[in-house]
Amino acid sequence: MAGPEAKVELKSTVSKDGTQIAYYEIGQGPGLIILHGAMQSGLSHSELASLLSQSYTCYLPDRRGRGKSGPSGRNYGLVKEVEDIEAIHTATNAKFVFGVSSGAVIALKAALIAPSSQIERVAVFEPPWWPDYLVEESTSWVGRYEEELSRGEIAEALTTAMLGVKMGPPLFQSKYFPRPILVLLSKLLMKADKAANTKKSKSSSCKQHAYDYPTFEELAPTLRNDIQVTSEMFGEQNFDTLADIDKEVFIMGASRSPDYLKNAVRVLKKILPHSTWVELQGYDHGVTGNRSYHGDPEVVARELQRFFAQPQEVQTSPQHRHDTT
Repeated sequence: MAGPEAKVELKSTVSKDGTQIAYYEIGQGPGLIILHGAMQSGLSHSELASLLSQSYTCYLPDRRGRGKSGPSGRNYGLVKEVEDIEAIHTATNAKFVFGVSSGAVIALKAALIAPSSQIERVAVFEPPWWPDYLVEESTSWVGRYEEELSRGEIAEALTTAMLGVKMGPPLFQSKYFPRPILVLLSKLLMKADKAANTKKSKSSSCKQHAYDYPTFEELAPTLRNDIQVTSEMFGEQNFDTLADIDKEVFIMGASRSPDYLKNAVRVLKKILPHSTWVELQGYDHGVTGNRSYHGDPEVVARELQRFFAQPQEVQTSPQHRHDTT
């Protein structure tokens, strides 16, 4: 696998509704579309793509509403995101898809809708999902997030979101730190992220493209999109529709992720008829991302290599394998 200095090209295509979808192209070989999750953009997985670049041409879209892509547009939802994947397929002929978090929900919906001539194989990492009886309780934070965002209280909104989805630094999951302290920490994180993104834009292999890395402050409003696409799949009835997927699916999870994500992986494994799975021991929900955001793209790249190179059977590493059957 290649190192992190693989050549990166910025390209774009136009989706069905006329929205421009920008994507970064890295590597050579069969096409693999990598769909990022919440609070991310295309280059959030540039190191993963670089590691795969000798075997695959990786396409890293800025999902609509962020980065260099066009706005979310009217009637935004899962269908729009799937149309964006179709546009990238038309432009690139990429037939493999890897979706992370909310990107995993989009990848699964695309696999359900698209013919095998467009999508052959799909890998997903921890799609957010709750059963019907937990949906209201688990999304009760969304109203507060929206109100804070409407008042321009970005740090407060991010704090609300991180507490709601049980993400962020370990301090956010502690019972001993009052909310004002967490808001202050969010402000410090936003400041550090802005400084780090400025540095990365100047030093990365994508330095010919200004402002490639959207900041947390810029990404905060896009959480609305991730809330929308994931909520369309909440509940048993919606998730059960995925049983009609006729492609092989590789499901990835992490041992240190929140319980609701682990449960989503377990349920999805039972639903999908052509699936295999792996749990990455000692890692959390951020494992797929770049190292600067505490990811470990090497371990993810190894598993993806095995899956996409061996479509009939996933040979997972014994130290990462976890099967509850």
